[in-house]
Amino acid sequence: MKARWFLLAIGLIFILLTGSVLAQEPTDDEVNAVAEHLNCPTCQSLNLSDCNTQTCVQWKEQIRDLLAEGYTQEEILDWYVVRYGEQVLQEPRRQGIGLYAWLLPVLGLLAGGVWLGVILRKWSAKKTMPATGVAPSQAPEVEKGETEDYLRRVEKELKDL
Repeated sequence: MKARWFLLAIGLIFILLTGSVLAQEPTDDEVNAVAEHLNCPTCQSLNLSDCNTQTCVQWKEQIRDLLAEGYTQEEILDWYVVRYGEQVLQEPRRQGIGLYAWLLPVLGLLAGGVWLGVILRKWSAKKTMPATGVAPSQAPEVEKGETEDYLRRVEKELKDL
């Protein structure tokens, strides 16, 4: 009978010790891994994990408590979004209206690339002007004889030099 109580007491102590080992306090790294996805509620554009205001310290402790209760990172982020809205997130979600924040810059770059291609094609299609500054359609017509006379005069002047 004594052995039975002794084994029961040892078993109970073992369960209590392993239970306390399994339910360890979350580390600062685990808390900051969640906090870096949230904005500071009081500072503009500052990450929660980088801020040390009183509110941020309280939020980090709240994250630590939620992690200790077994919440996952996504569940904690959802918990904050429900209470404070989408603006609490460091970056918008890739769903619903937040999807536009991810797609619009890409679409803008594509549209700019197409526009630049069209402009460059138009520029390269323009005809070049001759050195005289007169378009070929506006140049006076010269007969074959006049050209030959001109060339003879040029050759004669070159020989005289």
